[in-house]
Amino acid sequence: MAGETYRRCPECNHLNLNSDYCEQCGALININLRRMQEREKLAEDKEKEKQLEKPNAVSQYFKKKMQHPNLFIRIPAKALYSVWVVVMAIGAFLAFVFSYFTV
Repeated sequence: MAGETYRRCPECNHLNLNSDYCEQCGALININLRRMQEREKLAEDKEKEKQLEKPNAVSQYFKKKMQHPNLFIRIPAKALYSVWVVVMAIGAFLAFVFSYFTV
């Protein structure tokens, strides 16, 4: 009796002994395997959405200008991008500080 697991198939109501799949209809009856498959599918879907996501216009603009062949365009673009990153970092820090201390 020890180690015997009876599982009822949600599809056909067949009682299965020590099996992850239904012997009669082949449906997955192990809830842990089903959850693992659902998590993997969600992770794949999230990765596909992330790949399809378009970068914002500012990042696209600076990326294009920093690879420009003309030196007089590339240097100011890198300098402005650096300033933009610093301003965004300061803004993020201030948002953190305000949200932390206002609670």
